[in-house]
Amino acid sequence: MSWHVKTFQELSPDKWYEIAKLRSDVFIVEQTSAYHEFDDLDQQSLHLYYEDANKVVSYCRIIPEGYVYNEVTISRVIVKKSHRQMGLGKQLLKRAVEMASAFNLKPIQIQAEQYLTAFYQSFGFEVISEPYLDCDIYHVDMIRRETDVSSQTL
Repeated sequence: MSWHVKTFQELSPDKWYEIAKLRSDVFIVEQTSAYHEFDDLDQQSLHLYYEDANKVVSYCRIIPEGYVYNEVTISRVIVKKSHRQMGLGKQLLKRAVEMASAFNLKPIQIQAEQYLTAFYQSFGFEVISEPYLDCDIYHVDMIRRETDVSSQTL
């Protein structure tokens, strides 16, 4: 079991396929949401993932400022269904916020599924938009103004 951080170019074709399949399995199939999974942002992103038995079970990407928002963003936050309720989501987001903060000391902005608002608020994010439909799922924009994550608990 281990955490990894790689640029797109550092990912092997097999590892990239595994990540893309996990994203598709959850966001497209499990959530029954048809959307453009491949959005030309993966090549600019850092990919943070956790492996169990050499298989990706938790993942997100950190996109530098200027590609989606003026701020760094964290997206495609995911935990494989078989590994949920084990605290991996909290560990993943804590690490992602630390990495995003390393880009700069500016805020981090995200687009969050509305039902996960409380989860993101526990990491210092605050809602900055009204709920809106994106791919038939309600979302909100959120921002994290603080850059110190050392006080976050798992």
